[in-house]
Amino acid sequence: MNLSSVLEVILDILYPQDILCILCQKRHNDIDDKGLCPVCAETLPYITRPVCQKCGRTVTEDTNICMECINAQYHFEQAVPVFEYTSEMQRLIHRFKYQGVSYLSRTLGSWMAEAYKQRCRWDVDMIIPVPLHPRRERERGFNQAVLLSREIGKSINVGVNKSTLIRKKHTSTQVGLNKLQRRQNLWDAFEVTEPGKVKDKIILLVDDVFTTGSTVDECSRVLLQAGAKRIYVMTLAAGRFARN
Repeated sequence: MNLSSVLEVILDILYPQDILCILCQKRHNDIDDKGLCPVCAETLPYITRPVCQKCGRTVTEDTNICMECINAQYHFEQAVPVFEYTSEMQRLIHRFKYQGVSYLSRTLGSWMAEAYKQRCRWDVDMIIPVPLHPRRERERGFNQAVLLSREIGKSINVGVNKSTLIRKKHTSTQVGLNKLQRRQNLWDAFEVTEPGKVKDKIILLVDDVFTTGSTVDECSRVLLQAGAKRIYVMTLAAGRFARN
């Protein structure tokens, strides 16, 4: 956490009647228990129906599955993202991931847990966060998917397994890559170290953003290959597909 972030936290503790909204980053005297001002609380970019029954994105018509998912043939059963990946949500997630504001996981994870209870009819045996390579986790200081998974797990009373699925290959960032490039970038990147722990299990796979689905799909493929029964996916937000 940089000096300005530390000062903001100190000010928020000393002057709780006038604190920053976590989304718009403006000071308000009526922040709710999620850290939002009234305007942001009313305008959260929730994904609403109709949605694709595979990837969970908004579709223009009440169709069962979008054309992207028909062509993609994902290994997971279903994905449920909570929010559209708007510019505001992007800034919030970037503060969480890249600026060391790890306490945001409490609010972000609680939104995911609420969505799970409201929208998902899955009976899962364990939660597995999408892993980071150890080098990247050291650079960042934490794995955001682990923190989100813990918040969800506490709320729905399901254990988190963060050691069985590992990222064994340090890959370049997926940002800016199209769907094919993302799949190639991730090939042989993940490994299940203890297949017995996932055998015949129904798994909730957690990540922060679903863009093309390449990362969660490759994780799902490896988990199924190790003997998992079914994989469901939950992400905080869903961005637009990268074409071709």
